[in-house]
Amino acid sequence: MNEAIRSYRLRMLDFGLALAGILAALVLVVVPAPLGIAMVIGSLVGLILLIWPAAIPITLVLSVPVQDVVQLPLAGIGITATQLMLATAMFLLPIVLLVRRRLVHYPAIAIALTIFLLVQVASLAVAQNLLFGVATIYRWTAALLAFLVTIHLVTTRRAVIVLGFGISAAAVAEVGFGTLQSALGLAPPSFAVASGIYRAYGTFGQPNPFAGYLEMTGLWLAALSLWAVRHAGELLRRYRRERLRDLVSSAATRKRMLLTAVTAAWFGVGAFVSFVGIILSFSRGAWVGTFAGIGVFVLFAPRTVRRLSLVAALLVATVALAGGWQELPSAVRERAQQLLTQSRPFDVRDVQLTRENWAVVERMVHWQAAWGMVLDHPWTGVGAGNFGVAFPEYSPHPLFRIARGHAHNYYLHVLAELGIPGLLTYTAVLITGLTLLVRTLRHAHSSFDRLLALGTLAATAAVMVHNLVENLHELHLSVHLFALWGLVWRAGAGWTQFGGNR
Repeated sequence: MNEAIRSYRLRMLDFGLALAGILAALVLVVVPAPLGIAMVIGSLVGLILLIWPAAIPITLVLSVPVQDVVQLPLAGIGITATQLMLATAMFLLPIVLLVRRRLVHYPAIAIALTIFLLVQVASLAVAQNLLFGVATIYRWTAALLAFLVTIHLVTTRRAVIVLGFGISAAAVAEVGFGTLQSALGLAPPSFAVASGIYRAYGTFGQPNPFAGYLEMTGLWLAALSLWAVRHAGELLRRYRRERLRDLVSSAATRKRMLLTAVTAAWFGVGAFVSFVGIILSFSRGAWVGTFAGIGVFVLFAPRTVRRLSLVAALLVATVALAGGWQELPSAVRERAQQLLTQSRPFDVRDVQLTRENWAVVERMVHWQAAWGMVLDHPWTGVGAGNFGVAFPEYSPHPLFRIARGHAHNYYLHVLAELGIPGLLTYTAVLITGLTLLVRTLRHAHSSFDRLLALGTLAATAAVMVHNLVENLHELHLSVHLFALWGLVWRAGAGWTQFGGNR
């Protein structure tokens, strides 16, 4: 009976492929070349995504670093790769849920994010520029969609591993491109940090979002690499036992062990180059955020990792105190020293503006302008996306009349645009997410799930700290972050295949 069903399905598959080929040929003949080719390719991609739905969130996450590199011209407007995948996800998600009869989930994180979005919508009543507000709401809606698509369509650990391979490849490509920018001077003059050395910015256009993306990839990949190393060790011990007993299964165990070792190595490479890219970005906020993420990683890591990290920290401190600090490149030492000398608040009206202090004065101008907005509009803010619109009125320095798009502190930025309700709801989103990550880390039965939560928690901590001087919710970076949260939610809810309790 099973053979008959299998034979029938194979015949139906052959018939479907033949029919699809005939339809594709007709489209290419009837429809003009550019549109016809696009229709055929789009149909094939859609078919693949329906056959393996996990490819939808995977492709969405991997589109973030190439969103401005791969664009589709449409009616004179460039549609980015991420925008295209968001539209695809929005269209295919309900189809997959209906066809596969999957339960619909709307967990606490989605509820908190929805409330945050409603606060943004309400703030449009006081916004001077509605278009900017709608753009901000769109970006946060994209983050919500990424979370929902991930929790519904990524149902196996194998899909997470595939995503990890893709993220590692993206990190290697980003850092490779950034290294060329830094070494060859392929950057604007304002990115120069020393003679012949420039800040890397990859495909993100600015060093800070470039480094922010690598914070999310490096810490997350480090955790998965640790899982793969531990699992490869378990398989090695099993292989030795089976080989001593001359069991036939030893060949399969050896194959799995080698694949897991390759996975560990590739994830480790992705994590390492991510940290290299963060250094090359010369983003002080990213450096502090990464140290915070590493601290969280070590705090919750397995005991062996904590002990090794303590030994490594003592060695680094000893080398630094013995004069190793002076051996670092001068550009690195100067940027690190500025963390201490330029982190104190001051009134920009009392400072003589120079080339050396331009960046720190500009940041302080944005902080003071944002605080002025808060004092005038504590409950409503100036409206979602309208910080830049209100900035000229609140800037305390005559030379800074055009905002850089955000307040150089996302918490202050939310408070200025959405008032106290906005900051409270954004804080609720963070608390809900952190609660999920810590709960999964402490209570998951699988080492894979625990380390997945650990990597996501460390990446989240890095982003939260970096956001004290930046806005890492731009350029669809929230799509990446909330997709990682979605994977941890799925780990807590349960996978459908692959892995057992490892």
